[in-house]
Amino acid sequence: MEINSLTFLYLFLPAALVVFNLTPQKFKNGVLALISLVFIAFSQAQNFIFFLADLILLFIISKAMAANSENPKTKKSVFLFAITFNAAVIIVSSVTNQLSGGFAPFVAMVISFTAIGYFVDIYKHEAEPINSFPDFVVFLAFFGKLSRGPLVRAKDIKYLPNHEKFSLSETGNGLFFFIRGLAKYVILALPLARLHEELLASNSEEISVIGAWLNMIVFSMMIFFDLSGFCDIARGLGRCFGIELPQNFYFPFQSPSVSDFLDRFNMTVTGFFRHYVYDVLRTDKNSRPQFIVNTILICMLCGIWFGIEMNFIFWGLYIAAFIIIEDFFLLRLLRKIPHTFTRIYTFVITMFSMVIFSAPGIDYIITSFKAMFGIGAPMVTDHTAYIVSQNILVLAVGAFFMLSLFGMFIHYLSKKAPVLYSIFAVFESAALLTLITAELL
Repeated sequence: MEINSLTFLYLFLPAALVVFNLTPQKFKNGVLALISLVFIAFSQAQNFIFFLADLILLFIISKAMAANSENPKTKKSVFLFAITFNAAVIIVSSVTNQLSGGFAPFVAMVISFTAIGYFVDIYKHEAEPINSFPDFVVFLAFFGKLSRGPLVRAKDIKYLPNHEKFSLSETGNGLFFFIRGLAKYVILALPLARLHEELLASNSEEISVIGAWLNMIVFSMMIFFDLSGFCDIARGLGRCFGIELPQNFYFPFQSPSVSDFLDRFNMTVTGFFRHYVYDVLRTDKNSRPQFIVNTILICMLCGIWFGIEMNFIFWGLYIAAFIIIEDFFLLRLLRKIPHTFTRIYTFVITMFSMVIFSAPGIDYIITSFKAMFGIGAPMVTDHTAYIVSQNILVLAVGAFFMLSLFGMFIHYLSKKAPVLYSIFAVFESAALLTLITAELL
């Protein structure tokens, strides 16, 4: 069972909401922890024992650190073991998953990276230890955020009023976010993924200029709707169960600089690495060599978040190169020119980065870039033209929702006409739910 399944949508989620809201307040976190474990058991059946053992071991380590707070040597030993263990879990699970032909194992990534941040915070006295195992499970493995994140810190966990007592308003807002996120994934990301595969197959026979450019744009839209969709799902489910989760994407392809793009793309992951790696390593804020090394490291780690593969590492190096160039001189120039041109510059640079991000190998990157600039490739092939004609609607809708116009309209409506916004939200949710169900049947 996945979050993007009819079983989850019409059986698991309603049952979980009923059980959670009927549970007395003092037992709610225990029930939510149990719901999360049940979800893992259904969605990761073959790895459930591993994840359960992992959570138990991490809680034991947490208690050991708290018990040895007055014994620095033992506490440090426990801390180093915790970091090493979680790093090993990330590496082994990522490599194992990729050898089997899968994508990045986000469940293991989310749990282990969150645990690393937690143990660092506890070691540095920046957060209080979590003493209850149910609370610990909710923090590390709340089922809503296991698919793609976001990453959260222990001190950032905030409980909403409906965590204690049912709130129709908060639950309704949560379901609205959830349905919109699910729609991003099911109605846009999945069709765009199929279109991406078609274009890949077409380009493997004879790549064209239009085919190469279109494949880059399609993949960019797909990755945006996939990742931002799941993060909206997480935020929506969090609200339903009384947990406030941070925003993770903010129209990254409309950024005025590549530096700003990294701040808007997978925001909690970037913030995680900046806090726990960049800020720790950068002892001299005016040191250019240190800035270069730390920027390269952070961008590579942001790439490795998606999997330990060379294309993700190269993607990080590519982004780092432009951030460094901007810091040296380009950012001062960008501030002097109209925002329209800075956004065009960033859009082109970040779109090119998606060629690297999606590349199965170096040959693909070279072939794609050559074709995009018309080197040894025709303008368009009949097969590519046919694919475009068959998918013009999803391309148009995807392009529209990648822009911030609809988001700005919704924000304006919610502020200026809240009643009209509420009516619109109900009709939008009903329409999206119908489309999602039709797509998943």
